Amino acid sequence: MFLNNPDIQTLPSTSAMSKRKKASPLLEQHSNKIWQTLRCLSHDEHIRLLRFLRSPYFITSKHMAPLCEVFVRLIERGEVGFDRAQIWQKIFPNEPYDDVNFRKYCSDLFRLTGEFMAQEIATTDEARQAIGTLSYAVQHKVEPMLPTALRQARTALEKKPYRSLDDFLNAYSIERQYYEMMEFAVKVNARANLEEISSQLDLFYWIEKLKLLSAMLSQQRTGNHQYDLKFTDQILDFLRDYPVDDVPELAIYYYSYLTLYEEGNVAHYYNFRRLLDTHATVMPQKEAIELFDAALHYCTGKINKGDRFFFQEYFDLFAEAIQKGIFLQNGELATWRFTNIVAAALGLGKLEWAENFVENFKDHLPMDSRQNTYTFNLARVYRFQKKHDEVLDLLQNVEYEDIGVNLISKLTLLITHYERKDHEVLDSFIESFRVFLNRHKNIPQQRRLSYLNLLKYTRRIMRLTPGDKLAVIKLRDEISREKATIVNHEWLLEKLGEM
Repeated sequence: MFLNNPDIQTLPSTSAMSKRKKASPLLEQHSNKIWQTLRCLSHDEHIRLLRFLRSPYFITSKHMAPLCEVFVRLIERGEVGFDRAQIWQKIFPNEPYDDVNFRKYCSDLFRLTGEFMAQEIATTDEARQAIGTLSYAVQHKVEPMLPTALRQARTALEKKPYRSLDDFLNAYSIERQYYEMMEFAVKVNARANLEEISSQLDLFYWIEKLKLLSAMLSQQRTGNHQYDLKFTDQILDFLRDYPVDDVPELAIYYYSYLTLYEEGNVAHYYNFRRLLDTHATVMPQKEAIELFDAALHYCTGKINKGDRFFFQEYFDLFAEAIQKGIFLQNGELATWRFTNIVAAALGLGKLEWAENFVENFKDHLPMDSRQNTYTFNLARVYRFQKKHDEVLDLLQNVEYEDIGVNLISKLTLLITHYERKDHEVLDSFIESFRVFLNRHKNIPQQRRLSYLNLLKYTRRIMRLTPGDKLAVIKLRDEISREKATIVNHEWLLEKLGEM
């Protein structure tokens, strides 16, 4: 994380509000696995699930669709649970409640919903559909279908501008199916496609292995867990002599891993960044997010080691990901990402960019935290623009549930009171901030100490005698020595410089 930049968070913030209504204490609010599963699905997915349940090809029970429809109506109305007897009455109005059968129907609906999910994946993945057709034709020796099915399966993968890990596994599966075809549908003397099978399997294995190795390094550096993944040295030795750049999907994970494995060699990062620039918009969004986050993590590490150049790189990466829509998931931008890009822009003095971003992207914030996140970040922009009255209007009566955001908000108020020369108000605020830090035991000890040191040195600056240059120099030297344990020490040094 950015140790001396409290504005940048490395973990998602918790939402300040719940998306669901509170359960009424007057009603029995029951929940089970199918209810919880249906709550995870969108409105459009609910509609498609109901169509699936009404299909006689897939479903033989006439009770599944009505049961699901009742659940969906309650969920989309905002209910957090249901009354079992009331549900039963809607499905079987002339029968007494039967708990055993109700549980069985719910269990059946849960199983069928799982089948629906599998069907959703199959129907939205052209390559997987083609492989399914090919697999069926091979297993049942439907020879008239084989040439067309094989061609369609291969074409579905070949036309992709970027292949995901699953695509390499699918390519391996296609070649395996073709190998089985050769026993009965290909000329006896034809050359077997053993090299093609091996090549696709190798690429799948290497990419997956590099992803696991990267995860291992990250977890070993941030936690106490140790892992022993086999063949690490052998794979790296082999890939050093392999033309990885001929396979961009392999190269991007190779260089991503090397940025962790050989952090000091920035050439790995630039190779990684080059591939990310080229392929980010054509790869699956989840994959693009993971890779951008890996690049941002590398930049953070360089910044923490004093390389300020990578602060600009961090901003450029973040801005590029947002501009390309990488971080917009279903039209939403996570609050912690919104906050981090604003912090990076402000740290680089891009005040106009930050203000425009806050205004233009506020509607992409999750609804339950939109107003708080917008207010908080606009106040930070105003702080850097020295619009101190506007900062107070936005923040002085606001408490944020997320402890990290609350700390930054209070830091912003501290600076604002100082800049306004509200010395009596500032003195009182420092004391209340100190009490807040000591009262909240969930604040990590190192962070609490860094904020307490900020309060201590702010008070000492306030008590300096005007014109006492020797005292200013002495305090400046002390803060410079202790800067690693003082949050926002740059601001303290800036204020001493003005004296």
